[in-house]
Parts: sequence; structure tokens; C-alpha cells
Amino acid sequence: MNDFLIYGIGGLLICFTVATFLLSRIDVELIPEEYEFKLDPFWYMASIMLIGGVTVYTLFPALNDTISSYGYFNIAAPIVMAAIIYFCYVLGIDWLANVLTLGAAYLMVTLMPDSFRLFPEQLDLWQEKIVLTLILFTISKGFGLLNGLGGIASMQFIAIALSMVILVYFGALPQILGILVLVYAGVMIAFAFFSWPPEKMLMSDGAFSAFGFIIGCLMLNGAAEYAEAPLFIAASYLFTETGLVLYRRYIERVSCIRGFMCTSYFLISDDGKYEQGVARGVLKILAVDIVLATIQIASTERLAFPVFAVTINLWLLSILSGDTKPEELLSISKWGKNAIKGALAKKKNSKKGRKE
Repeated sequence: MNDFLIYGIGGLLICFTVATFLLSRIDVELIPEEYEFKLDPFWYMASIMLIGGVTVYTLFPALNDTISSYGYFNIAAPIVMAAIIYFCYVLGIDWLANVLTLGAAYLMVTLMPDSFRLFPEQLDLWQEKIVLTLILFTISKGFGLLNGLGGIASMQFIAIALSMVILVYFGALPQILGILVLVYAGVMIAFAFFSWPPEKMLMSDGAFSAFGFIIGCLMLNGAAEYAEAPLFIAASYLFTETGLVLYRRYIERVSCIRGFMCTSYFLISDDGKYEQGVARGVLKILAVDIVLATIQIASTERLAFPVFAVTINLWLLSILSGDTKPEELLSISKWGKNAIKGALAKKKNSKKGRKE
């Protein structure tokens, strides 16, 4: 089990170094009138992921201990399809990008063996494939929603990757997936240094939707290894924010020019005024999700703990958007104090109501 960590950390460091070098060569001060490939970080990052993934599979075939069949196609196809999807975003054809994302998601789901079932008692096989397609589509689009404030989308990607590494360490996932996510994480960590507030480099929502598709395909393969519950928990912040955006836009009818403007983190950040404090607050939520995903390994219950994780995410977001001042978000102790104050205030008001 230590082999994957040694090789994976080596791959992470190599990809981090290469990505940092290439991204640092991009002239961020130059804003061209027309789109230029050489100024877009996505193509550098996706290329490193593709080369790194293929290299890992070639060098370490002995660590390919997956239950389901896993080969070059499973590594290359998600990245190539993500590049095609992103190219549609670059051309400004968002509807085609959405259609291609759905089609690519369905293709990856249909390639999974029929023995892979998440809801065998509740759904027929064809119904389950549709549900899995929609989940993969949601993960992809969810990463685009997390791109409204520097570093958050990158952190969610890294948090999922770290959770998968922990799962591999405890034997819940095959070693080949552990090396792959470490290689991909190395690329994303390099970008995170440039995108952490105050941002030195930006990437479009479409680019992060494409990266969401890549990590979503890895999660799909992880789910085929019977690790679906901890992987859902690892991405529970993404699912929570996506659900809140849908609620605000289609139930509350909140008008948002762009989807990320309806996310909790963006609303809390006061339109970017306190973005560094909010980013660190979200980082703490992701750390909690990683801990919960690790605990799930020891649980045989597949539903209760993931629901609990979403509830915890909602609670932490409510603390952030409650009495906590944005500039105080760096202290986790103040979260607890404000949560206790809020609970006591509600209790006091309820007692007053009873007396009246």
C-alpha cells in the first residue's frame, strides 16, 4: 500500500513543478481583444493531466487492481471529451457544451459494467444509468458554479482527490486511482497558488466544468469499487451549493446574471469584498467533508451518513451567512460562539413566546 503513495507523491511533485513553470509563463497582465490558446491555463493543465495519466498507467500496470476493467481509454477519454466540451464554451456555444456534457456523461456511464449498481432495489438498470448520467452532469456543472471566487473550485477538486487518496490508503479504492488523483491534484494545486485570493490568474467557468467532468469520471470509477458513499461526502459541498443555487433561482426566483452569483459563498463574500476570508471559511468546510468521508469507510450504512454530511454543510454555511462577520471568518472558534449565541437566542425567544 505504501507503493502507491511513493509513486503518487512523486507524480504529484513532477506535475506540480511542470504546471507551475508553464502557468508562470502566461502573461496575466496581457488581456487580448480576442481569445488566444497560449493564454488559457486549461490547455496546459489538461495536457499535463493526459500525459501524466497515460504515463502512470504505462509505468505501473501491477498497481491496476480495479474490480472493473480499467485501461488507457478510461484515462484518456474523459480528458479528451472535457477538452471538446470546453472548446464549445470557448466558441460561446453553451447549449452545445451542455448537450455534449450530457452525451459524454451517458457514454462513460454505459461503459461501466452492468454489475455496477447503486440502486438495484429502487431502479431498473436503464433508470439508474440516467440517474448516474445526471449526477455526473451535476458534478461537471457544479464546478463551474464554484468558480465565482478565487480558489474555491480548485479546493473542491483537491479535496475530492485527497479523500480518494485516503480511501486508497485504507484499501477502499484501487492503487491505480490513488496515483492518478495525486497526479491530477499536483496540476490543480499549482493553479490554486495562482487563483487564491487575491487572484493572479483566472480560468473560465467552462474550464472548471470540464475539469469537473474529469474528476467526476474518476469518482464514477471509484463508485464502481463500492466507495460511492464516501465519494459523495467528499463532494457534498459541491452538491449543497448546487442545490442551493437551484432553489434560489427556480423556487425563490432570485435573479442572477450568472449562476455562481446565487451561491452561498458569493453572497457571503459581499460581491468579492471579503473573498479571502470566505475562501478560508469554505476550506474549513471542505476539511470537515474529508474527515466525514474518512469516517464513512468504517460504516456499512450508505445513505444516512451522506445525508448527515449535506446537513452539516448546510449548517456550516448558515453560520457563515448568519451573525459571523466576513472579516471574522478566519477563526473557527467564532463559528462555534455564534452558533451557540444563535441557539440561545432562539431558545430565549421561544420562552418569551410561551409566556405571552
